[in-house]
Amino acid sequence: MKGYIKSIYSLILMLLLGATACTSDKEMKLDLDGMTRIESIRVNGYKGTIEHKAKKATVHVSTDSDLHTLTIDELTLSDGAVSDYHAGMVFDGSVPRAVKIVNGDVYDIYTLHVQHDKAEITTFMLDGKYAGTIDAEKHTIVCFVPINADVTAMQAVYTLNEGATATPASGSVMDFTNPVVITVSQRTAEEKYTVTVIKDEMSQAPKAFVGNAATVDALGPEAKAACRWMLENVPNSRYISLQDVISGAENLSDYKMIWAHLDFTDWPGTMWDSRDKFNSYWLHGGSILATRDGARYINDVWRIARDQQSPNNMYGGDGYTTLKTDLGFTIKGTENHDIFKNLTFDAQGRVLLLAAGCSNTNRTLQWAVDWTPYGDLAGWEQRTGAKALASGDEYDANRVTIAEFLPYEALKGTNSGRVVTIGTPAYEWYDKNNVDNPYRANIIQLTKNAINYLCQ
Repeated sequence: MKGYIKSIYSLILMLLLGATACTSDKEMKLDLDGMTRIESIRVNGYKGTIEHKAKKATVHVSTDSDLHTLTIDELTLSDGAVSDYHAGMVFDGSVPRAVKIVNGDVYDIYTLHVQHDKAEITTFMLDGKYAGTIDAEKHTIVCFVPINADVTAMQAVYTLNEGATATPASGSVMDFTNPVVITVSQRTAEEKYTVTVIKDEMSQAPKAFVGNAATVDALGPEAKAACRWMLENVPNSRYISLQDVISGAENLSDYKMIWAHLDFTDWPGTMWDSRDKFNSYWLHGGSILATRDGARYINDVWRIARDQQSPNNMYGGDGYTTLKTDLGFTIKGTENHDIFKNLTFDAQGRVLLLAAGCSNTNRTLQWAVDWTPYGDLAGWEQRTGAKALASGDEYDANRVTIAEFLPYEALKGTNSGRVVTIGTPAYEWYDKNNVDNPYRANIIQLTKNAINYLCQ
């Protein structure tokens, strides 16, 4: 039995040795010399551009082409290469396609992008310092310049999407006394952009509206309405998301001031994760306009209030009602503050912001300065480091709805920025009822004043 098993082992050994010898005699060779490139491509009659390093092919087709049904007219590959795409093939190009190129035993994958011709202005600048706000859907550009600017001869520099041209060309000196039309074209695409230059007293310093959403459109209706107004009316302003602040994609120090107009449903949101960045921004001179529930973050989140407390009298915000009377705020002793310039007062000395018939959530963020632990206005100012600027609809020195947190010398001798909070329920931008509000000019002027003041 043992001899039998030994014979089997010997046979297996001989077979293995034989297989090894066979492999040595006929060594396996791989064909690795072939090139795997798309040399040229043409789709629906239009030649594409090839980026070999990025492994990308891009074809722009006419604006009337159906991206779901495209035909490859020509596909030239490296010598000896084959592909799963070929001339005459009909394919869906509405999404990027992976094209596999094989040559012998090597292969590469190119990504094929098919896009309609487009004609876009992507950036716009006047005299190298005044940035325009571009509305890509309406094809309009608004650019704010100082009151004393000479708009009759300003150099306009703009960038276009790749392959597009413009008339007048970028770098032209133009008269912007009246709106100017710039025609942008790329083969079958043409768009006319209307550029309006507005002389305005607003600061040209860079500003940002910060929100707890990736895009402006994803904001809640109140924050969205305020943000859209800023982008359309405040020079050199843009929207940044808290997510981008946290990731480092946005640097707060790039902006002179930041506006945080938040809803109570945002609390605490992702602001907690960005607290150190906001605190550092403020400590090193950055200014903040904190309105509506933005006022809550001056506590231990941003660590701006010296007592680390947010407004101690907060309510409302969970539903809309229709105002039966006009709503605003009152000022006593601070009428000459810069944020109250050019406001309209009623017969009772109130600054009205919302008219009867407007919708309102009654969201209120104020300080009751006579409550514990403050005791009175002086005690509140000492504990918070703030100054009372305005009270409620009817003047009450013990109810502070608008406040300023004054700069103070911080660590290592740096000077902190200014912070203004607005927590009056009258300060709302979104009107669910969409009625004509005769006091909207006061909301706009108050906000412009605050932004200019914080940009000083």
